[in-house]
Amino acid sequence: VLACGLTSFKKGNKTLKGESRLYRIIVSESAHLIWKLRNARVINGTPNPSAQEVTNRWLFTINSRLNLDRLLTNSKKFGGKALSCALVTKTWQNILDGQDSLPEDWCKRAGVLVGISAGVG
Repeated sequence: VLACGLTSFKKGNKTLKGESRLYRIIVSESAHLIWKLRNARVINGTPNPSAQEVTNRWLFTINSRLNLDRLLTNSKKFGGKALSCALVTKTWQNILDGQDSLPEDWCKRAGVLVGISAGVG
């Protein structure tokens, strides 16, 4: 898990930045969720969550991360540290719900609802 940040996927000599970034996000966020679920069970004494609850919490976590990526593209607020919309698009392409109907500037436009639904990805 600690080495997930070192993983990069390549096609030929070209690094696939979007795919590599998505892998790092999914592995690290999933490990963090597993840790939180374990702590809730061991420390708080809560019973094991159902499979549906775990799925819902995982989808919420990944959708929250997608929303964070969208917010981090704000160059007025973050200046040179802002994420590029191209990187965010490459990261989340092929797993967005209804991505064919999204506007070109979906990652910067307020009010555009994007997310990942169950059974996608």
